[in-house]
Amino acid sequence: MENKRSPLPRLTPAFWGWAALDMVGVLVLALGAAYLMEGRASLLPGFPANSLQAWLCAAGGIATVFVAAVKMLVEVMHSASSGNAAANDSRLT
Repeated sequence: MENKRSPLPRLTPAFWGWAALDMVGVLVLALGAAYLMEGRASLLPGFPANSLQAWLCAAGGIATVFVAAVKMLVEVMHSASSGNAAANDSRLT
């Protein structure tokens, strides 16, 4: 009988690390967006203190979410192709 692998990719600790960073990015984005929508710090008292900090939070949150999402996709693709004879770059892990 042949050994069948699960069709689901194995989620590595690196994937979960990027997922945690993604959640931090969403929180930072929410802090900035809440200030920009309401004109005051509503989630954390006193932060962000002004609209410049709010815009920086929003931009930093978007960038963090984007990078973390791409890295999570890379981790899933590497784990899905590790059993096949696919050419993957091991330096990216």
